Amino acid sequence: MRCVSYCTASSYDLAGLASSFKRKGYTTKLSRDVLHISAIDTPVDLFFFNHGSFVCWGLKKHQELVWLERVQKYANDPLRIVESDRFCFRFGEETSLDTHERFKIDIITLDTDNPQIKLAISYGLAQSIKLEAFEDAIQGAIRKNGYLPEEIATRGVISLSRRSIFRRMGEIFIARSSINLNSEYLDVPEFFWRNPNLEPFYVMTKKFLDIPSRVMALNQKLDVLQELLAILNSQVQHRHSSMLEMTIIILILIEITISLFHL
Repeated sequence: MRCVSYCTASSYDLAGLASSFKRKGYTTKLSRDVLHISAIDTPVDLFFFNHGSFVCWGLKKHQELVWLERVQKYANDPLRIVESDRFCFRFGEETSLDTHERFKIDIITLDTDNPQIKLAISYGLAQSIKLEAFEDAIQGAIRKNGYLPEEIATRGVISLSRRSIFRRMGEIFIARSSINLNSEYLDVPEFFWRNPNLEPFYVMTKKFLDIPSRVMALNQKLDVLQELLAILNSQVQHRHSSMLEMTIIILILIEITISLFHL
């Protein structure tokens, strides 16, 4: 069976989602940061997280596309490109996460159909796909501006206009600040403070998806963006200083010219 995580927006209106699908006959359970939606007649579970990600268990691909369309109405600041990660899940003797050696598919094994265990694993899956959206945003900003240090080294100046430099600075600042403001989503959720017995499933998922080292790499990329921001800022200040110097020189020349005419 399929288990797929999606990141489609910066955040979701969970209360609006819960109200909408409750009217349609779904069973909903809303907490501070997650909405659990299930149907009585089908073994399907969906977990919507307030940071713009959701995980669906037991849906077929065409059904997932329907839910992707439904959730857009309650999405804040939708992403241009939807991030997704696919797993398969099955039932067995012990809950685990492994990669199938032959088919190269990540498989989740559950020892029970307990929604709480699914939720604990889903917290890790949702964090991973949110992290992937952060990684893509930062990588895009680095790719777009990565040539600037080399241009300064070879030409001594940046070929962009002053307005373009300010635009780049704004884009980099937005990328950095959006991740810094949302970095709390990568911390251990409060859910596990109240349910410590479920935390091992979350830790297992984080370890399998290599989330700690990816967060470390993300912070290093944020440092690169900070350096790029500093380079652009120094270039703007240099141009401003050069303009002031040129203005002063012109004023001095005008004053000298006027003085010569008065002689």
